[in-house]
Amino acid sequence: MKHLFNARSLSLIVVCAGLNLGIGFVVATVKLPFYLDSIGTVLATVLGGFWTGIASGILSVLVGTTYTPTLWAYAGTAIAIALYVWIVYPLGYLKKMIPTVIFGLGLGVVSAIMSAPVTTFLWKGVSLSGADALTTFFSATGETLLNSVVLGGLSTDPIDKLVTSLVVFALLSRIPPRWFLHKN
Repeated sequence: MKHLFNARSLSLIVVCAGLNLGIGFVVATVKLPFYLDSIGTVLATVLGGFWTGIASGILSVLVGTTYTPTLWAYAGTAIAIALYVWIVYPLGYLKKMIPTVIFGLGLGVVSAIMSAPVTTFLWKGVSLSGADALTTFFSATGETLLNSVVLGGLSTDPIDKLVTSLVVFALLSRIPPRWFLHKN
């Protein structure tokens, strides 16, 4: 964890948090039914390691809360994303296309499941994103609020995290090996 506090790691954390916030802000402003707000967390985890990924995700959540007041509650999701990426990266995620697609979809399932209780119990099913339309749809079909949020998340998050994974896959193919701050 000591590498977390050197200039390279701190720079990586800030840049990747900026990616999360910048892309996430644009997507949220346009009200798309996905987020793309974890590209930086995934990238930071692969380039800098588990703790760098967590730090990037948490910094994103803290800064993002200044303009999206509900974001703070998703810190657990940011940590889960970094943990999942750290676990599956050695299995070929972001190194080869097929594992990237499979584990990218899995990342979406993890994200949906981690976010659903927060969205349900703290925000009464409202996530302030385009995914709210799906939650409303499932609720109108007679599903409970929790089931509606889970189904809405499972409808959008796998696509969101697949796109996130493919973007990071493309970025990593152009990043020199010396930029990796750890060996995994």
